Amino acid sequence: MSLTINSYLTFQIAGELFGINVAKVLEIREYMEPKAIPQSLEFVKGVIEYQQEVIPVIDTGLKFGMAPVEIQAATCMIILQLVSDVLGKTYRVVVLVDAVSDVIECEESEMKTISDDYKPAYINATLTREDKFIYVLNADMVFNQKEIIAMTDILKGVKNK
Repeated sequence: MSLTINSYLTFQIAGELFGINVAKVLEIREYMEPKAIPQSLEFVKGVIEYQQEVIPVIDTGLKFGMAPVEIQAATCMIILQLVSDVLGKTYRVVVLVDAVSDVIECEESEMKTISDDYKPAYINATLTREDKFIYVLNADMVFNQKEIIAMTDILKGVKNK
């Protein structure tokens, strides 16, 4: 039986460590001030332009029900390309994180799944690496259908101005 090796970008939010499959990551950037959007979702901090496309900037701390990301020297913006199976489309977002940590590789067997009763849908599993506890995210599940539609509507409003 062959084991699949997966690579994950790890990053910090409010003192916790998260991992996301590198296949979802388009780019990592230093923090830049996003353009504000009035009447937006609480966790949408604004928009930036990326390859002639306007995309929302997400405060991951607020989105995950934690403390907001505090802008500091190590704060990074991770540009992700996600898929909404429900809407049948791909979309891009920028997530703010306190710091990018590392890229790790792990086998599926190293991950510990969490009971569906005790997790948000976007946390696939956990992983311990060098005594560090990592939440492994399913990036495509971070935003629900209503949030994706709301972000799309907000972006349409920005483009029409």
